[in-house]
Amino acid sequence: MGQVHDTIRTVNSTLRTLLIGMLLVGAGLAGWQGYSFYNEPQQKLAQKQQELESTRTQLHQREQELANRTEELARLNTELQAKARQVERLETTMQLLKLSHRIARMRVVDQQKNADSGRLETTVEFFEVNDEGAPIDDRRRQFKVEGDRIYVECLVAKFEDKYIEHSDLERSTAICLFQRIFGEYQQPQEGFELDKIGSSPTSYARGGQMSDFEQKIWADFWNIANNPQAAAELGIRAAHADAPSTRMRKGKTYELELRSTGEFTLKPLGW
Repeated sequence: MGQVHDTIRTVNSTLRTLLIGMLLVGAGLAGWQGYSFYNEPQQKLAQKQQELESTRTQLHQREQELANRTEELARLNTELQAKARQVERLETTMQLLKLSHRIARMRVVDQQKNADSGRLETTVEFFEVNDEGAPIDDRRRQFKVEGDRIYVECLVAKFEDKYIEHSDLERSTAICLFQRIFGEYQQPQEGFELDKIGSSPTSYARGGQMSDFEQKIWADFWNIANNPQAAAELGIRAAHADAPSTRMRKGKTYELELRSTGEFTLKPLGW
């Protein structure tokens, strides 16, 4: 009997221990579940707040990048507008520098061989014109020159480009003064003297009258041509004689043009 009672007590003790252990485990599980139930929303909230802060930071960065790009676009647009104005000014400048003015025409009246020399002689009718190609006056002078290659000698004063670019009243284009006309078989001094009439477009605008400024240049031309300081004071970059020429054919009319920068062009009318 004693052994049975001892066995029963042992079993009861073991059962109590197991029960207490189970109760402790259950309490632990309940506590953990309660802790998780309480803290899970807090953790999710903290995570969401962290994500929100990250999104705000990214948004701020994007806004800053957008602001920087907007500023850069505004700067580039300003530069583009400035360059467009510069290109427009350069195009206008180039047009002014390349602008040519009609100054004279020569019509070949006749060409015959000289019976004595056997050389061709050319009779030309020479007259000065305005920019529209109309004669400045009614005088049409005829000259018989030796050969069919005809030279027209002029004095030319070329001004600094800055005066041409800004359409200076007196110096917006080169000016020239006719000297003489001669053929290929003649020395220049054997040629025919042309009237000393200013033929720059500024003269045409004044009704064919030379300005005091032009008269000053022609009156002292060779001194100016040899005196850089005197030339610079007048805005002249070069002063010299020039003699454009071409071989002429009977019945044709040739036109002499002067570019604003001082270069001559001699070509058949209608070229």
